[in-house]
Amino acid sequence: MRKNVLFRGCTRPAMFLGVPYMPFAIAAGACLLLTFYINMFFLALLPVVIMVMRQMARRDEMIFRLLGLRWMFRAKVRNIRHHNGMWVFTPNAYRDRIHDGARES
Repeated sequence: MRKNVLFRGCTRPAMFLGVPYMPFAIAAGACLLLTFYINMFFLALLPVVIMVMRQMARRDEMIFRLLGLRWMFRAKVRNIRHHNGMWVFTPNAYRDRIHDGARES
């Protein structure tokens, strides 16, 4: 039995200056907000942040997705009391559907 080939080009995120778009936008937006509200010298922090993010993405372009998943799993554990102290992560959000009125029985 032959396995299907996974083309890495299809799974690679879109990049800008060697950094995936969304992490780039978040970092640039954070630096610009700090510049507007605190001090102009935070604008000099932007190239440093982009270089650090580029070095991280050079080794693995999915690193920011992995960091986002780590943050989400640590921050969004609300169902421990419903499952006897176990962390349960499901891909479906049945609770949201019930509360939105989509499922009425």
